[in-house]
Amino acid sequence: MTPLIHVATGLFLLVGGRKFFWFFVGAIGFITGLTFAGQILSIDSPVIILAAGIILGIIGIIIALFMQGFAIFAGGFLAGSYIAYMIAGSFGLIPQEVLWIAYILGGIAGAILLFFLFDWALIALSSIAGASIIIDTFTLDPEIEAVIVIILTLSGILIQTKLLLGDKD
Repeated sequence: MTPLIHVATGLFLLVGGRKFFWFFVGAIGFITGLTFAGQILSIDSPVIILAAGIILGIIGIIIALFMQGFAIFAGGFLAGSYIAYMIAGSFGLIPQEVLWIAYILGGIAGAILLFFLFDWALIALSSIAGASIIIDTFTLDPEIEAVIVIILTLSGILIQTKLLLGDKD
């Protein structure tokens, strides 16, 4: 069931991340909860991992609906963190022991981008995050993963840009 949830979440982020900001923040919270509980805290219980994802996802949606200013920072931070964590982890750019540094730096970059360039950063972050979530479901060579992530990301950016420009007409 989890691979199906990952792929569906990733696809929705690819095509609707900017349009459905509340879903973007909730989905990023959900995926962060799964990742944080499973990989960073090394929790083995699938029930606890899923619960952590659901709890953070619900918190993200509530924040996005009622505190949009804070949600911009939180969503940007979590998306940037997830993207940096996946890139650094997939390519072994830094040792596992200090992977949290990439997580924090990516989060700061994501929050700043989303704050200053909301629509365009949201399109880029949701497309990259969606592509990363989808590809994280499969076990492939890092080079193949990178190519697929790039193709999916560019597709998401193109689709969301068309939707954004269509909204402004």
